Amino acid sequence: MRSWLALLLIVMFCLTPLMGQAEELPLLDFSAVKDRFVSNPRNVKDIGDPFVLAEDNAYYMYATGGPIGFFTWRSSDLAAFEKIKVLKKVNWASGDYWAPEVYRVGDKYVMLFTVRMRENGSLRTGIAFADAPEGPFEDPLDRPLMDYGYATIDATLTWDDDGNPYMIFVRDCSENNVNGHQESHIYGVRLADDLLSTEGDPVLLLKPEGEWETKSGDTRWNEGPVVVKHGGKYYLFYSVNGYWMKEYSVSVAAADAPLGPYVKQANNPLLVYTEDEKGVTVSGPGHNAFFTVGSELFTSYHTHTYPQAPSGNRQLCVDRAGFHSDGTAYIDGPTLAPQLRPLRDIGCRSLLPLATCTGDDQGLLTDGDTCASAASAAWAWQGKNAAYHWETPVAADLLIIYPAAGGALAGTVTVNNSLTASFELPAAGKPGQAVILPFEPLQITDLSVEFTEGSKAGEILLIGE
Repeated sequence: MRSWLALLLIVMFCLTPLMGQAEELPLLDFSAVKDRFVSNPRNVKDIGDPFVLAEDNAYYMYATGGPIGFFTWRSSDLAAFEKIKVLKKVNWASGDYWAPEVYRVGDKYVMLFTVRMRENGSLRTGIAFADAPEGPFEDPLDRPLMDYGYATIDATLTWDDDGNPYMIFVRDCSENNVNGHQESHIYGVRLADDLLSTEGDPVLLLKPEGEWETKSGDTRWNEGPVVVKHGGKYYLFYSVNGYWMKEYSVSVAAADAPLGPYVKQANNPLLVYTEDEKGVTVSGPGHNAFFTVGSELFTSYHTHTYPQAPSGNRQLCVDRAGFHSDGTAYIDGPTLAPQLRPLRDIGCRSLLPLATCTGDDQGLLTDGDTCASAASAAWAWQGKNAAYHWETPVAADLLIIYPAAGGALAGTVTVNNSLTASFELPAAGKPGQAVILPFEPLQITDLSVEFTEGSKAGEILLIGE
């Protein structure tokens, strides 16, 4: 009897160290989750000023595209777009069909657009209506929506809390000389409820200012406006510099009312070109617009098709955007590396917001900002792990860790205090790169990420179906 007891104690002693050792997290190849990701640029080129409308589980894209009218592109997955229809020509236009935007208003679809007038060659803003996103769109006025005696472009719509419509537009630099400079300025005006006329005089909202916004020399731009409402404020995103320049980029200003006054955000610009030791990798990201999918905010924008030889040949890109807790806006781009498709579309959700932080998070690893292009809102290593706990287990199969501003990143992931995996990501990579760790589906109650000393990270995403 004593011999059997002695043998059992010996076996237990030998097994105890093994039982305390961590096992490897059952990682999978990226191909297992590849269909959940998409990369920029998308398959639409030789366009500009892309505007995406998310409607009826599909995506409709409208853009500056040529001299004969507007086209519509349709996609079911926000990855591959198909050109489906030419929109009706405008009788009073001679060409230059620019910057269309389409909104659903009641049971109609409303398009604002820019064209060059047949009468005098000046640029003007028009409006058209349709019963479906792909048109056909009809112009009920058969003339410009408004005419202030100067060139106007890049009109966009927003509504105040009472449902009153406002149009934000650009007084084009071609007919706006300011102290010897040709400048594009952004204005706003109240629209009638039927959207077919303006009420009151336009109000100047923004004009080019500062070193970054005047890199184009004697011709300067604040153009491509679009307004997003968040937290009781109106955020006016706009583009600066010449569209053919690598420095064409997106900035933002905020106000308490649609017609301002607007204050430009201190860390502008938000969306800028990228480069590496070989040269420019993303050139001229600008003229953006916004759409939501589920609870996620996305922005469409164009970049130069040939980044080291910028021109009017531009292509469609899409990235995520959002707002920090202090009210500042961010754009998670530009990116070239694989990014998650909209969570709604892939039947997934982000699980870390459901967890309790049990380690060092600083409120920065789960704020939505991956810090793809700027490290100002990044998490910085302070000697502690980023750790999370769920009272009720969650099912997950994918972990994504973003470095700040494309930097290097290394560390160890531990799941349920027992399964581990090491990761290392060099700094030299595509813009928007991340550590992507697919694994066999697991029920998770605890997650810990131990970064190496000096690390800066943008975001941690735990994804489950």
